[in-house]
Amino acid sequence: MKSSTKSRLKRAVLYLLGFSVTPMFSACYGVPTSYDDVYDFDPFDGISGTVVDRKTDKPIPGIRVRVASEEDISAITDADGKFYIDHQFEHNVVIYAEDIDGGENGYYWRHREDVTNENNIGLNISMLPEEK
Repeated sequence: MKSSTKSRLKRAVLYLLGFSVTPMFSACYGVPTSYDDVYDFDPFDGISGTVVDRKTDKPIPGIRVRVASEEDISAITDADGKFYIDHQFEHNVVIYAEDIDGGENGYYWRHREDVTNENNIGLNISMLPEEK
């Protein structure tokens, strides 16, 4: 019984010691404040590309390409399906392509795309037509 009690006491001390060492390690070496600190990341200026119909490969005008953020950062595709979002991004973002013209040129499902500093220029977004 005594050895069992000693064993439990040792485990409890080691357990508590672990909690006291962790903050000390963080205080000495710091804690990453964002993923940008952990992953090497280069900011990028702007996002551009073309939105096309997935079935016909034709450009789609009137599509809103919006950055998922608290700010309203978006662009509308022109007659050639091209868009450009003029903004400096400090980290990777998610964009959504949304049909907002009420079926003027057909109906399309919303499309989601991850954008990084490696694919921010010349995006080719293919939207799937919605069957009505």
